[in-house]
Amino acid sequence: MSEAKTFQTGNFVAALVTIATCDVAFGLTLQLQPLLLERLGMEAWLMGTIAAMGPFGILVAGPFLPAIIARFGGKPVAIAALLTILACLGLFPVLQPLYWWFPLRFLLGMAIGTLFTVSETWMLTVSTDANRGRVMGIYTSVLSVTFAVGPLILPYTGIDGLLPWVICMGFVTAALLPMIFVGVRDVAKDEGEGSYYKVIRAAPLLFLCVCTATLFDSVMMSFFTIFAMRNGVPLETASQALGVSIIVGVVFFYPLGLWADRWSKAGVIAVCATATVLAAFAIMPAVSTWAIWPLTAVMACTGFGVYVVALAIIGDIFKGKDVIAASAAVAGMWGIGGIVGPPLAGKIIDVAGINAFGYVVAGFYLMLLAALAASRGRFAVAHG
Repeated sequence: MSEAKTFQTGNFVAALVTIATCDVAFGLTLQLQPLLLERLGMEAWLMGTIAAMGPFGILVAGPFLPAIIARFGGKPVAIAALLTILACLGLFPVLQPLYWWFPLRFLLGMAIGTLFTVSETWMLTVSTDANRGRVMGIYTSVLSVTFAVGPLILPYTGIDGLLPWVICMGFVTAALLPMIFVGVRDVAKDEGEGSYYKVIRAAPLLFLCVCTATLFDSVMMSFFTIFAMRNGVPLETASQALGVSIIVGVVFFYPLGLWADRWSKAGVIAVCATATVLAAFAIMPAVSTWAIWPLTAVMACTGFGVYVVALAIIGDIFKGKDVIAASAAVAGMWGIGGIVGPPLAGKIIDVAGINAFGYVVAGFYLMLLAALAASRGRFAVAHG
């Protein structure tokens, strides 16, 4: 089925507001839950296991989402996911963490993965071949901003009582309202198989790009501050450098998408991967100097920039139901990144020392560059 020729501005805004509003709650809960578990004196490995249940839920749900969305439609499934998230948020503060937070985190992960699958499908549906890089740049920038808002709320609410949970539920409830205005053509009704594993086999290099970015994101968020502090950088400086890099990315992703639209998406990914490798090598000897600021910003922008461009390529390659399957596969890559990234990096750091952090990050993107060279930048190999 041919793609719409005009950009659906109203639908884009409504769909973006839905996921962005909910994203505030995601950011808040990811900060709130570890603090509550630490107060209870829970061992670190158990805290990590509970945290991993979310990515595991995302990974498990992925293969089933194309069929579910094809049967019920994108909007009903998104509403069901939001209601599930609301239920989980309401149960977290009243149920015992040790016994109930495992299944709740798993269920929350499944719902979050579903919501992001639908939202990315909407973004790819409303965009056109001419502006898809910019649209995904805006989408990623907005999600970065709204995700960062959550932790900023916590100092004002504290971690005690129901207030932070009620605020989370308020944002998720607000995310339901724009659904009234979402009228994006339901690609679930298009012809096609929409197979989760088929799209991965059809474009392995594309999903390697996504997986590389998710591994980078999980490792960066888990170990950058520790890496900097063990090299003598104050906690405040390390946290600020990471925060500033996220803000710079918000500004960077739109022009990056514009560049990808007007030049070469494969070329932009290669440039981003190369810049990330160079910055990762450079930051190891320079972490305790002023260079921590620009190098962290380059790593965050170009490392995650691979993901932004990869999302745009999905819309170039896949159409109809395959867009849903590809978006579900993207969510699955986030699950893999969250489950594999921190333990893998942690093991390497335990063996080789904290300065192996830079080599881990560089290694991810060196493997991606090797795959790009081997495939000569062909992202799809057998789609049809």
